[in-house]
Amino acid sequence: MLKKIILVLSLTTIFSSAVGQTFKEFTTGNYFAPIDEKYLQLNAECRKIYDEKDRKKYFEILFFNQGKNVFDMNKHYKTYLQGRKKLKPPVFSFTVRNWFQTIAIESGKYNFITTTDQNTLRRNEVIPKDLSKAILSSGQFNIYFHFLNDNTKSIGRFKVSNNKVLIDCFE
Repeated sequence: MLKKIILVLSLTTIFSSAVGQTFKEFTTGNYFAPIDEKYLQLNAECRKIYDEKDRKKYFEILFFNQGKNVFDMNKHYKTYLQGRKKLKPPVFSFTVRNWFQTIAIESGKYNFITTTDQNTLRRNEVIPKDLSKAILSSGQFNIYFHFLNDNTKSIGRFKVSNNKVLIDCFE
């Protein structure tokens, strides 16, 4: 019986390790395996979406690696989603596609961390405006991933090869 209690407590500690942690606690208190260099070079494409009255709805930058869309960064000019309706547009968000317990992003002196529960493979998080601006101006960002399914942790410093798209897309 004692072994079962210890096992349950250990698993609870492992799976909730990032909940309530600050960005610094999470990123310095864990070991992160480096992501292979071949996956860190990104090519950006801009897509602009307008509503039926030709007003800006949202613009998005799609980040590709080896022909696959790996991240999106969005600038929302209107906010319809529950929990975002009271945010003053424009609102910036970052999209990843995988099952994560925790995601932490940094660029320059700005950072963001989330431990939001996922219901779908696609995860879209509102990020601070200053972080978005840092990504757009530098063309690079670090992401720390804590994978949900196997409890591994990875880090990558992603670099955009065509920065002009970043500068032009959200204007």
